[in-house]
Amino acid sequence: MLRPRTPQHTLPQPDPLVAVAVFGLSVIAVGLFIAAVLAVYTYATPDVELPLVVAIVLAFVVVALGFVAGQAVRRVRAGRYR
Repeated sequence: MLRPRTPQHTLPQPDPLVAVAVFGLSVIAVGLFIAAVLAVYTYATPDVELPLVVAIVLAFVVVALGFVAGQAVRRVRAGRYR
C-alpha cells in the first residue's frame, strides 16, 4: 500500500531584510513618479523639485546601506567573514 505523500508545495519563509528593501524601493519609485509629475506639470519646479529629489536620493542611500549592513551581519553571524 502506498503512503500518502506529504505536500511539497510549501511557501518559503519571507525574508525581513528583503521585505524592508522592497518597501523602501517602492517608496522611492512613488517619489520618483511624483518628481516626474511635478517636473512636467508645475512651473515652480526648482522650489518643489530639489527637496524631493534630495529626499529620494537619501532614501536610496539608506535602503542600500541597510541592505549591505544586513548582509554583513548575516555573514558575521554565520561565521563566513574570512
